[in-house]
Parts: sequence; C-alpha cells; structure tokens
Amino acid sequence: NTKLIQQLFKCTSIFQQPIRLSAVQQVSSLHTLPRESSPKQQQVFLGAKHHSCPSIFRQPDLSCWNAVYRSCSSFVSPQGSRNRDITLNKEELSVRYGHYHLDLPYVWLRDHCRCDVCYNHQTCQKNIDNFELDLDIRPTEVSFDGTVLTIEWPDKHLTSYNIDWLLENTYHDQHRDRVERVLWNKAIMATITEQPMVPYKDFMETEDGLKEHVKNLMKYGFSVVTQAPPSHEGTLAVSQRLTFLQPTFFGPSWSFTSDMAFGDTAYTTLGLGAHTDNTYFMSPSGIQVFHVLEHQGTGGETLLVDGFFAAETLRRDNPTAFKCLSETVVAHEFYDSDHRVRSLGTVLSFHPTTKKMFSIRFNPYDRSPLHTVPPDQIKKFYKSYAALTEEIRKPESEVWLKLKPGMVLFVDNWRVMHGRSSFTGLRRVSGCYLPRDDWFGKARLFGLQNL
Repeated sequence: NTKLIQQLFKCTSIFQQPIRLSAVQQVSSLHTLPRESSPKQQQVFLGAKHHSCPSIFRQPDLSCWNAVYRSCSSFVSPQGSRNRDITLNKEELSVRYGHYHLDLPYVWLRDHCRCDVCYNHQTCQKNIDNFELDLDIRPTEVSFDGTVLTIEWPDKHLTSYNIDWLLENTYHDQHRDRVERVLWNKAIMATITEQPMVPYKDFMETEDGLKEHVKNLMKYGFSVVTQAPPSHEGTLAVSQRLTFLQPTFFGPSWSFTSDMAFGDTAYTTLGLGAHTDNTYFMSPSGIQVFHVLEHQGTGGETLLVDGFFAAETLRRDNPTAFKCLSETVVAHEFYDSDHRVRSLGTVLSFHPTTKKMFSIRFNPYDRSPLHTVPPDQIKKFYKSYAALTEEIRKPESEVWLKLKPGMVLFVDNWRVMHGRSSFTGLRRVSGCYLPRDDWFGKARLFGLQNL
C-alpha cells in the first residue's frame, strides 16, 4: 500500500540490500497498471529495461522506486480503491476514471496544452504551430492525482489538464448527448404531456425560461413562446432574446402578406408542403421564426414534420435510399431579377462520429437542375428522393398547429420542416432567421450541447 511504499522510500538502507526485481514489478502492477497490462507496458512505465529479468538480483536504482512511489500516491484514491489508472502505450496515454476510459494520443495532448505559452487565455486561441509538432513525441513523466493530469515532455515543458476538461473535449464525449433528442411524429407528439412552450414573461425575464426554450429546440426541434406582444416589434424582441438576427436578401426580418413582394411561393395564398428554408445557401439559416399577427379568413394552419424522424425511418426501412441521399450532392437555387444564388450539398447528412442525423436539406421547390448527378445515377436518385418524400408526406408524420397572435414559433431549420395549408383573406406573418452557430453557442453555455 501507499504508506508501506512511502516508508520504504524513506529508508535509504534498503537500497544497500539486494532486492528481487519481480517484487518491484508486482507492486507496480498492483497499483498502477491494469491486470491485463503486458510486461512491455510495465517496462515502459517504470523506465527500466533490466526489469524484464525478474530472476536476477540487481542493485535497483532510485528512479525505479521514484516511479513506484509516484504511481501509488497518484493513482490510488484516498479510500484506497483503485478507480483511476493510467497506462502509457506506444503512441497514446490511456486513462481510466470511474466508468470512463480515455485514449489520449501523445501528440494530441501536446497540441492541446492550455498553459500560458501554448494558449492565449485572453483571446481563447492557440499559440502552437501545428507544423512544428513532433508527431512521435512521448512524455518523460506523467502523474495524475485524480483531478489533474500533469505531463512533462522531453524539452521539460509541463502540460496540465483538469479531468473535467478532458472528459468534455476528447473523442469519446462527442457520443454523449447533453439533451436526449426526441424524434417524433403525430402519435408521439400527442403523448407528450409538457408541450414545448414557454411563457413570454419567463422567457424574457429569467435564465431558466431561456434555457427551457433552448432545451426544447435541442429536444424537439421547435419551441413556442406564448403570450408575446402581437406585433412585429414583439417578434423581434423575442427573437433577439435568443440571438441576433441573420439578414438575407429578404431583409433582416419581415412582416408580409400574400402580395408576391418576392418571387417565392411563401408570398402567395397557396399551400406549402413540408420543406426546409435556405437550401440554396451553402449554410442554411439555423432557426426560422414565425408569428401570425393577424388572419381574417380561413385555412393557413402551420405544418411541422420532424425531418430526422423521417430520415431515421428511411435509414431503417430503406438503407439504400438513405445512403444515396447522404452521398449524392445536388444543387438548390434561388433566382429573381436581382439574385442568382445556388448551393451544393447532400439532402441528408449525419455526424461523422456519432452517425446521428445532423441536417436535412429538403425543398423540392428550390431544387435546381440535376447537373451534379451522373446519368447512370439519375434514376437511383429519383427513386431515393421519392422514398424520403413519401415518409415526409405520410399523414402520420404531420403535426398541424393553428398559430394565433402572441404565439411565436421557433423552428430548427436543419431538422424540422415546415409548411402551411392554403388560406383565404388577409394573413399577416412576421418573422426572421437566426444563425445556427450562435443559438448552438447558447446551448453550449447552458451545458445542453457538445457538438
């Protein structure tokens, strides 16, 4: 145990007696290395090549006992339980902490050093030049007290990491959702007792109200602020409570009727099928805000469809179509007398590590000629696109809302598709776009998002 090793360390007379090195290896393996660790790993950790001959009696050097002493004091918890370990492998450091197991490449650990020399804490920017990194770098010394991992490099540079920072920023953590994403259709949404709604007063005046709104967006892909002032100014105040507006060629915001002010179907009385907006931008807007200020007529209900639910259903039932839509790049465009805007991207995209859905770009109205799809792949694409469209247009996929003045709807434009039924009479809608990067930043500040 630790106390015994400390006593042995203090008794210099013990180093004058021959000691069987297998005993040293046994103490080391019990306290610092997993049982399944190889003799080679033990040699690397102890830094003494001659320890591979346990049957030979040798005069042990002090560095060996230093290693054993450090390992016992660093890796055994105060209660004596062995709940955290580190192992030095050929190119990476393995850390076991509770139920976590982190594999940390040495070059990654050197690159991400947060000391004042390597990282500017005022600007939150790195000072290290990646071009100068030694890709084969290895530490000369490592210690871990259960909270801080400290590494000394060959040039005597010291790097320290808090375990919480490592847990949040390493590869393994990207697989963990801070908020459980709920994929929904009409039936599932009907079972949700607490609908994604936040009262205006709570949203505008409390951090808890704002956090609940962001959590709804992360969880369901939409959220409604209720009891807001039924005016365009009220729409802007609510929107800017979350983040700043994202201007487009439609302006910084809008308040419109069916007057065809722009060459877009939204500016008519026609019904609109489920779609996402800004597919013609390389990076579509993150959130679309809707607020019906008045409607003197019939129809005009708002349609919502969870694009991720439809995509995951397609992945399960028709993996060939899912693969096609996640690999085939197509163009979308917006044309009028003053604008020629076109983007390239896949209809479906998923996160590179978690493989969960990341975005859907679905707008049949704005899809440009298929000049990016080879002739021998055209039929396959049409078939795959039709399969996704079928999932989206199923009545059981659709949730319909009748928005009233004072109800401000926020929609995650990378996930949830929107539409509307045709209508009669005067219908005035206020709204705007909000940038994805910034509202995701709000989610991170609240601890609700890690991507």
